[in-house]
Amino acid sequence: MPEIVWFIGIIPLFPSQYTMQYTMRTFLLPAFSCAALAVVLVLQTGCGGGDGGRPADMPKLIPVSIAVTQSGQPLEGAIVTLVSKTPATYGTASGMTNAAGIANVRTYGFDGVPEGDYVVVIEKRVIENQRESSTLEGLPMMVGGQLYQYVEEQYTNENDTPYSLTVSGRGTSERFDVGGPVRVLLQSLD
Repeated sequence: MPEIVWFIGIIPLFPSQYTMQYTMRTFLLPAFSCAALAVVLVLQTGCGGGDGGRPADMPKLIPVSIAVTQSGQPLEGAIVTLVSKTPATYGTASGMTNAAGIANVRTYGFDGVPEGDYVVVIEKRVIENQRESSTLEGLPMMVGGQLYQYVEEQYTNENDTPYSLTVSGRGTSERFDVGGPVRVLLQSLD
C-alpha cells in the first residue's frame, strides 16, 4: 500500500525513512552546503570596508620582490623577512621564495610593504627525519625529527645580517645571495 505523505513547503509531515532520506539528499544537504560556502566566502573577504579588510591606518603598500640565491643558484623555500629600521605599527613584512628563488613580500597578508628602510633577514628551516604516528583518534600525524637551518647564521638574524633595503616609489626588486650551502642542526624534536 503506497504511503501518503503531506508536505508543507519541502518538509514532509509524517515522513517515512525513504522520504526523510530523499528530503535530506535533495533539499537539506544542498542548502547546508550553500550556507557553508557562503560563510567561507564571507570569512575570506573579511569584514572591513571595500579594501579587503585592510586596516584604515595601514599606509600605502609598495610592491617588493626579493630574489634569493645560494652560491648563485635560486633558493626555494626560504623565508625573507623585512624588519623596519624605525619603530612602526606595520614594521615587519615577509614572503617565501618559489622555485625561481623569488619572494613577493606581504605585510600582514596584504601585497607590498610600506615605504621605509628595512633590514633583510633570510632563513630556510626544514624538519627532516620525521616519522608517521597517529593521534588518539587514529588520525595520521608526523612526529619527531630534527630541525635544520640551510642558510648561514649571519643572514638569519636582524642584528647580524649585512643586507638592508629601502622601499620607495612604485616598486622594489632586489637580489641577495646567502653564501654557500650549509646544514646546521638547530633542534632535535624527539
